[in-house]
This record gives sequence, C-alpha cells and structure tokens, in this order.
Amino acid sequence: MIATCPACHWPCSSAVSSHGAVSYVRCVCGLFLVVERGVITATAGTSTFAPIHHGCGDLASVPDREPS
Repeated sequence: MIATCPACHWPCSSAVSSHGAVSYVRCVCGLFLVVERGVITATAGTSTFAPIHHGCGDLASVPDREPS
C-alpha cells in the first residue's frame, strides 16, 4: 500500500506516475494524491466522498475581481 485516501480511507496501492521520491496516486473515489516518501503532501481534484466547499478566500467567487 502506498497511501490511504484522506477522503474515503480506501488504500491506494499503485502509483500513476513517480518522479524520484514523489509519487502521484489516483484513488478509486477520484482524488489524486501526491505522496512524498510515503507521506501524503497534497491532494488534487475532487472526490465523491468529500465534496469541495469554497468559502471565504476563494477569489474566483468574487464577481468584481479579475483573475491575475
């Protein structure tokens, strides 16, 4: 097992891609995990088990602000 998904807690066993100590893993729930030396350092994408809720601080939701 490479990592356990923080959204659905499913064990992820194979990397989609590896670059040195960093592995990119896709969980069955759809979440991508960035694993560095056996530790999940980041996630990307969305999971059906953990929907993304944007709150304050999301600059894309401010209508009068242009993207930089």
